[in-house]
Amino acid sequence: MRQGGVVVRRNAAWLAIATAVAVSTLSIVTVASSSAAPAVRGFDGTTVKVAGFGIKSQLPTSETGARARIQRFNDDNELPGVKIDYLEFADDKQDPATALTEGRRLVTQQQVFAIVGDVSQFNPAEYFAQQQVPYFGWAFDNSYCSHDPSTQLWGFGYSGCIVPVNPAFIGAGGRNLYTYAHAKTGKEHPTVAIVGNDSVSSRSSMRLAKIYYPKAGLDVVGTFNQMPNPPISDYTPYAQAALTADGGKAPDVIVCALATDCIPLYANVKANNYTGIYVSSLYSNLLVKAMEGSAVQTSFGNPIDASTGMDRMKTDLDAFEPGSGAKIDSGTIAGYTSTDMFIQALKTVAKKGKANITPANVQKAAARQTWKLAGVAGPTKYPDSTVSSVQTCGAIFVSDGTQWKTEVPYGCSPLRYPVPSPK
Repeated sequence: MRQGGVVVRRNAAWLAIATAVAVSTLSIVTVASSSAAPAVRGFDGTTVKVAGFGIKSQLPTSETGARARIQRFNDDNELPGVKIDYLEFADDKQDPATALTEGRRLVTQQQVFAIVGDVSQFNPAEYFAQQQVPYFGWAFDNSYCSHDPSTQLWGFGYSGCIVPVNPAFIGAGGRNLYTYAHAKTGKEHPTVAIVGNDSVSSRSSMRLAKIYYPKAGLDVVGTFNQMPNPPISDYTPYAQAALTADGGKAPDVIVCALATDCIPLYANVKANNYTGIYVSSLYSNLLVKAMEGSAVQTSFGNPIDASTGMDRMKTDLDAFEPGSGAKIDSGTIAGYTSTDMFIQALKTVAKKGKANITPANVQKAAARQTWKLAGVAGPTKYPDSTVSSVQTCGAIFVSDGTQWKTEVPYGCSPLRYPVPSPK
């Protein structure tokens, strides 16, 4: 069955989680193919099979974004003689064991060529590398990252590595927040408290923030990693820690470096009459009322602002699903942009003919490409972006209760700072 130019497969694998299967020792299998191309997993000479992967319950629209970009690729015949078939969005249920099981299933049963719109925190990176599966997404986990620039990784983020553990350098991640906080408070060095959870990636993020925030002009007065993983019955201790971080008084800025836990944490600090700046990364129109008065730091431009790339994306979304161009959220952007990255790499390898279209060659092309969607995201230059984006790009929006209004427009900084090795 076709839906708006994208092949849709409605089978048991679409409706339920398949049982785990034995890991295949082969990454290239024998399939029927035309004489124009060799037998390659996920590519029969005319169709490239891909799938989405990740937290389906929280970011279901990553599938919409990926499918919309694929529909244009197919409808416009962007690569003559080649179509892309999006099979499914596999749900990792935010669980490492499920992520490995589902990753194996996508490779051994579905025979996917690549993963697009990847929004998993638990990519089975070692398995994907072993099986030569390139994956393109939001870069939620450290498998997209390396200490020094590398061409060996199989994961590619639309804004590069965003959760490095031990990078050689880090970009100017505090630039936008300083611009906003300085304008709002009038202070030369606004104070900041950061709330994360008890995890390796969160502690690493805090360590790096204490490098790039002060470089931007912000004064980090507290970092908190005591919060456990959900479910959490009471957010009061974590809110109180942030609210007293500046020598017993509230800081100018509270940065919530969490996911959906930022919502109840915000409710708690508001209940304690906090009047400073509260910042998260939870951009969604569904949250515009709940997060009224708060700001979001994003790695993309504001969907309500016109730009070449944003207008193109909205047109593609509406062509795929009427009205979806007005409902863009961070999941949509992650799905669309990362799929566009994959398509760019696919076109690069296809310049040498269909016989050159293999997962390994797409990985090689992606590992050296610079990608950009004007006004939306990028430029993201590889291989440097395996450490930190060569240009740190983003924007800040604030909710007025009805929409997210741009406070700091999308822009990029080429600045980056060396990171000392952790003690």
